[in-house]
Amino acid sequence: MKKGIACILIIIALISFCSCQMEDNMGFWSSDHDRAQNQIENLLQAIQDKDTDLLKSLFATKTLNELQTFDESAGKLFDYCTGSVKSYDDGAGPFVETEKEDGFVFQLMESSFDVKTDLCEYRFAMQFITRGNADEIGIVSIYVIKAIDDVNLDYAYWGDGKFLPGIHIAIPNI
Repeated sequence: MKKGIACILIIIALISFCSCQMEDNMGFWSSDHDRAQNQIENLLQAIQDKDTDLLKSLFATKTLNELQTFDESAGKLFDYCTGSVKSYDDGAGPFVETEKEDGFVFQLMESSFDVKTDLCEYRFAMQFITRGNADEIGIVSIYVIKAIDDVNLDYAYWGDGKFLPGIHIAIPNI
């Protein structure tokens, strides 16, 4: 009888523990989506305003240090993307990879989204770091293509799938 009660108490404790974990995870994923939305909105604002300084502030310092021609790439992005943003939809993601080791947390996100302006439709893929060393936090890679130039609109846009650092324009979907 005592063993039965002990088993029931253990099962209740396990269920309680699991339900707390599930609740924490749901909140965690919700904040991931919010972080991705914030990055997308800031990126679109920088593009619409043709604001090189804002765009640069969204990128990780480490990535900017690796790129020799960031300002030139930003100018090409601003020329490529025309019109005022009317709407955007999540294509896929955010896909999140989180690593925790000895109290250090590193989190990488990838998102794909479709954007409509008053002049054109675009597809974007973006990789960014939300947690890690301070110089790594920010956008690592942006891919963009006009929707009319994409080979298959039935799939989310991921560019070449390599997520090389920088801004990549008109790269066909993998």
